[in-house]
Amino acid sequence: MWQTNEMGGGNLNISVQQMSLMPSDDYICIDIRGETAYQHGHISGAVCWNGNEESLKRFSEYKKLIVYCTYGEKSIVTTEKLIQKGFEAYNLSGGYREWLLHCFKELDAEEVTRYDRQIILPQIGSEGQKKLKSSSVLIVGAGGLGSPAALYLAGAGVGTIGIMDGDTVSVSNLQRQMIHNMETECVNKAESAKLSLQKLNDRIEIRAYPHALTADNAEEIISKYDFIIDAADNFETKFLINDACVLLEKAFCHAGILQFEGQVMTYVPGNNPCYRCVFEEIPESGSIPNCSQAGIIGAVAGIIGSIQALEGVKYLLGAGELLTGKIFVLDGLSMRTRIVRFSSKNESCKVCGNHKTITNIRENADEYMRKACGLT
Repeated sequence: MWQTNEMGGGNLNISVQQMSLMPSDDYICIDIRGETAYQHGHISGAVCWNGNEESLKRFSEYKKLIVYCTYGEKSIVTTEKLIQKGFEAYNLSGGYREWLLHCFKELDAEEVTRYDRQIILPQIGSEGQKKLKSSSVLIVGAGGLGSPAALYLAGAGVGTIGIMDGDTVSVSNLQRQMIHNMETECVNKAESAKLSLQKLNDRIEIRAYPHALTADNAEEIISKYDFIIDAADNFETKFLINDACVLLEKAFCHAGILQFEGQVMTYVPGNNPCYRCVFEEIPESGSIPNCSQAGIIGAVAGIIGSIQALEGVKYLLGAGELLTGKIFVLDGLSMRTRIVRFSSKNESCKVCGNHKTITNIRENADEYMRKACGLT
């Protein structure tokens, strides 16, 4: 027989702690968040219910029904309807979010609150947040691209972020490099960025590298990280990042910006074309203007750097489709975007082709030491 709600003198709510003390065969949890959210994470043993009353009979064998949504608010209405139908039903106080806090000790209460808006995403959940917490990203360049990338990766809870830059903060940087401020003028950019990131999120580790990436240190530093953000301001460093990542089998995201335009591509070890597959050789010095010569609108740097952060988060989570084998191109003036696709590796690529000639970064050091001609 279906029963009416008798627990707590008519109180519809039940806490996660109360539920945990109940025999598992005494109740069933009803998830009303929707099929997609359910598939990406749910309370153990819960069933997904879309509100179809014809399927209610399958719940009749259980003594109690515990209904939950994301926060324990919308599920109150469903609980009341089930009680009207004769079920002994309860609303899980705090919903799925409260259950996550109770069950996953790797995330404390402050972390669950801090990352709440992304934990509830079906593509992330508690397991995804734990992945981010245990992951590491290196950002080479703390300028126009590195600033938004670093801020959003720190905000997302990536557990370890390394940020590298040998330059110092100047007033002219502040138009687009929002991680810095007037108080850090003349301070090394990596150190300045570290200060900002620590203020944003003190639950993660920030490592500052107050020097440039070189052929001597690239492999040692890059090898320590799960994902690399190429936010460099010159072609030499971009090719160095690419070559080191290919040889070390590390995923990375390249980006470049100039005036009102930007581009992004991601490399993942495997059959995907790398940066050198597409661009092949470092341009001659002065053949392409840099931002100090041709200009850059700050918002474009913000957009493109944020996309790099998004690519990093997706890679670490194993979620969505990455910009591998293609370049995303933005024209900020017209707000048009396009995708340029590359079906496969360049067979003549020096670092990943069939007859590669670059097998050791230090041995190729001269190529990375030319006078930079700049892109960001």
